[in-house]
Amino acid sequence: MTLSPNQVSKISQKISSSQVYYTDIRAELTDHIACKIEAELQKAEDFENLLQKSFAEVNPKKFQQSLLIQAHLNSLKAFLGNLGDLRIMVKTILMTFVIGSFINLFSKNTPEFAETVLKTAFLIACCSSFILVLLGNKYYGNSRLLTAANVLFLLASLSQFFLRLEWLNWTGATHQQLLFSLSACFSFILCSGYTNIYRQFKKLKHA
Repeated sequence: MTLSPNQVSKISQKISSSQVYYTDIRAELTDHIACKIEAELQKAEDFENLLQKSFAEVNPKKFQQSLLIQAHLNSLKAFLGNLGDLRIMVKTILMTFVIGSFINLFSKNTPEFAETVLKTAFLIACCSSFILVLLGNKYYGNSRLLTAANVLFLLASLSQFFLRLEWLNWTGATHQQLLFSLSACFSFILCSGYTNIYRQFKKLKHA
């Protein structure tokens, strides 16, 4: 038995009050519970009782948590998958050349300062992704868009900690070579991360 628009609205309202924060997860949970209720209504059970029963069986918070974990894993998989994307790799190489050449201008005498400048500029660029997603955007409540930005910020933060000149001296490379390598890593993180965010925007606009 198909639910009426009023009944679907009641499900949606109940989900909205159950601390499910993301619009796409609310829609998916609404559809999930509606399907459960429709199957049971064929047995002539009361809608209100079935609604309470369905919410008891499907914990909205756990449902949301499960989808968020999966969204982060999918976003990370897409991020790493960009290593095989020729266009992204070309952009990474071009960005590395531009940034690396600029950093190389003053890296010979002050490599530590050059590293600080590089990392600061990189972190600012990554933080801008949150501003892009959260401010002035009607899709800010979409979990897949937010997880794409979150993965970019997480990887940017980890790279800031682990990619250090002093920790890479064991390679025997010069400071200039190491800074170019750091520029390449940071450039790929930016290109791959922003590509994933753009892809999510595109999907939402055509949904």
